Amino acid sequence: MTVRVKARLDLNNSEVRNLLQGPTGPVVTFVRGVARRVRTRAVLKCPVDTGRLRSSHREEVGVRLGAVYGFVTTDVEYAQYVHDGTGPHTIRPRRAGGVLRFEKGGGVVFTTVVHHPGTRAQPWLREAMEEVAVPAGFRIVR
Repeated sequence: MTVRVKARLDLNNSEVRNLLQGPTGPVVTFVRGVARRVRTRAVLKCPVDTGRLRSSHREEVGVRLGAVYGFVTTDVEYAQYVHDGTGPHTIRPRRAGGVLRFEKGGGVVFTTVVHHPGTRAQPWLREAMEEVAVPAGFRIVR
């Protein structure tokens, strides 16, 4: 899951060179600050079960082809399902002839199929972007 913070600059080449020279140019510093605040807010808003998802947030800021970019990412494989939710779906055993085992109501249940109702979305990254980046002057584009 990746949420991007991107700044577009319409300046002439000499102004761009002056602003973006090295990792401490004022525009880069501004985007870095916004990305850091988005990451901090995302970590606070992130749903927690084991803490793995919360601790996986990373930020990256750089300059490529005259554009300053900032990312707040998580590389946990289930992040998108938590962020965007899931619709109703069927769960079957991985192996043919296998069974599913889970606990329900204090007891253990064995079955060959589960009709899962889905999970609600918990869009913590989007909310962090809306709370931090939008007031800083960024637009969220999906």
